[in-house]
Amino acid sequence: ILDAQALKLTVDETTRRIVELQPDVVGFTLYTTFIPVVSHISAQLKEIYSGNGKELVVIVGGSHATLTREKVLEEHRCFDIACIGEGEETFAEILDALKTGNHLKDVRGIVFREKDGRIISTDRRPFISDLDSLPIPDWSLLPELKKYYRPAGDSLKRAPSAGIVTSRGCNGKCYFCNPWQLGNKIRCNSAGYVYRMIVDLMQNHGIRDIYIQDDTFVMNKDNVMGFCKILRDRKLDLTWSCHGRVDHIDKELLQAMKKAGCWQISLGIESGSQKILDNINKGTTVEQNLRALKLCEEVGLDVKGLFMIGCFGENHETIKETIDFIKKVHITDFHMNFFTPLPLTSAIKLWPKYGHFDSSKGSFMGSTPSFIPFDLTEEELIYYHKYVYMLFYLRLNIIFRYALKLLDLRNSKKILVSTISFLRYVFKK
Repeated sequence: ILDAQALKLTVDETTRRIVELQPDVVGFTLYTTFIPVVSHISAQLKEIYSGNGKELVVIVGGSHATLTREKVLEEHRCFDIACIGEGEETFAEILDALKTGNHLKDVRGIVFREKDGRIISTDRRPFISDLDSLPIPDWSLLPELKKYYRPAGDSLKRAPSAGIVTSRGCNGKCYFCNPWQLGNKIRCNSAGYVYRMIVDLMQNHGIRDIYIQDDTFVMNKDNVMGFCKILRDRKLDLTWSCHGRVDHIDKELLQAMKKAGCWQISLGIESGSQKILDNINKGTTVEQNLRALKLCEEVGLDVKGLFMIGCFGENHETIKETIDFIKKVHITDFHMNFFTPLPLTSAIKLWPKYGHFDSSKGSFMGSTPSFIPFDLTEEELIYYHKYVYMLFYLRLNIIFRYALKLLDLRNSKKILVSTISFLRYVFKK
């Protein structure tokens, strides 16, 4: 596995490293923002191979390929096969078909280009029902974890740290998300499987902090309670954090997590306005958000509040409600994205009712605005975005918390880089 982003390789360095490996097949994970880079590298590789009288098969997968399907091959002639949805079984079958000469039409869950240029879609592959049937990830295939991988400064307790995913699917119906990509039924690794994965990271890679990145980690309470019991019984020298929905936590669960080494939970609050929560079909209330944050405070868990700005129906008043909300609640870290209608979500159909959207402008990662509500301008959205960040992070108690983190020299570089990026953004005209 060549992780060009972790290794900080340039486009040309990435191409050179791939050519040195002389693969018959190369696969890329596609995120929307990386499309131009991946397409450029693939075209370069095809040209080099063709010049040497060889053929290279380029397979793409990941969220963008799953969302766009045939379109990704139509727009990028350098891609040969798109793997749709979960790739573990599909990718293995693609390689078998290419090796044996069997036809790709028999591989479920792909879109591929025929020799005559036609683009063919095969039957959809069912989701993997038993995630424990998959082996634990082989981290040794990646660049050294301790050296090249660190969570963001606002998700870092101590180093070395690593992120894992322990479930797939979501039963939420938020307009800004696409639940069918991994299914609307939640599938979880068992508590024992997650424990084995963590032990492997600790014993073989020196990891001491885990960031569980599932959006739906706390939805299966029994599984989480079982996981916490294993951690307590084994007395691991481990700290960990996770994501959660405010309507799936209670005091018993939070207390068990705290006793098992959990130090932070990230909650998708989105807005302090009930009007906005309803408009994006979040399925939660402001009161539920307040209750959940109060419970975390009582138990002693840090909270990273996840927010969006510029949602359907957003205006000066709803933003003020969010600002007032942030001022009075227990949040120890903060993140706010610009609301962005993504392909194949409900939002992509509804946005004309609420504002203006330019899909070529901004970022699908939500870091810059592309959707502008009718009652606001782009300049006002950016102003409020910066203002809320300054309001939160330039408070004395937050500054003091991060100053304490700097005492651990293994964390200091990551936090200083994050701080410089933050200051550059909020004070840039």
